[in-house]
Amino acid sequence: MLGLPKRTELNGTLGRSIPKNRFYNNLDLTDSQERMFVDQISSIRWMNKISPETMNLESTDDIMEIEIFDIDLKGREIDEKLLKLIDCAIIHPILFVIDNEKSSRYYISFKERGSNGKIVVKMYYSTDWLDNRTELDFNGLSTGELYRSLISQISGDRLTVSGEGSFSDRVNDDIERQKVLADIEKLEKKIKNTDQPNLKVELVHQLREMKVKWGVE
Repeated sequence: MLGLPKRTELNGTLGRSIPKNRFYNNLDLTDSQERMFVDQISSIRWMNKISPETMNLESTDDIMEIEIFDIDLKGREIDEKLLKLIDCAIIHPILFVIDNEKSSRYYISFKERGSNGKIVVKMYYSTDWLDNRTELDFNGLSTGELYRSLISQISGDRLTVSGEGSFSDRVNDDIERQKVLADIEKLEKKIKNTDQPNLKVELVHQLREMKVKWGVE
């Protein structure tokens, strides 16, 4: 799977099945959360473990290993809330390979340990739905470097490995930018639906300032 070395595989190419009730029993789920597991997910398989024991890399940044989970869906989409429940229950970073009947996509989160020791998922990145799985580059000198690289690859042009500040800083900048883009979209709709000339001029001015500040065309 994904061109990784065989020694990363669990139970060969079949992977190791993770019963959904393992999450029911170990997480304090609401009835609606449990229902999402039942309605949206057909199966969860732990396919690969990337670590210094399975690949030629070092363990850094408190990342001992990276897991790869394959999730088969019952329908077309998956709620990110489900992925977050799984992510928060497992300390290691997880690359999710999501499959439905027609296509696949990748999901990965940027998560850190909070001051209280609990896992905090800050942002999810994903590819579009693809007929064929896009090849990912799993080269890296350390688990931390590989984790950041996978996030950057899956994020498209939203993040890069190089640049000023820490990777966490760049994720925080992206989170803020996504909020601004959402605000810009709302403002554009408000301008379109506004009949008052003076108000429209004021809103257009606000929109222009926001786009200039954030480099949005």
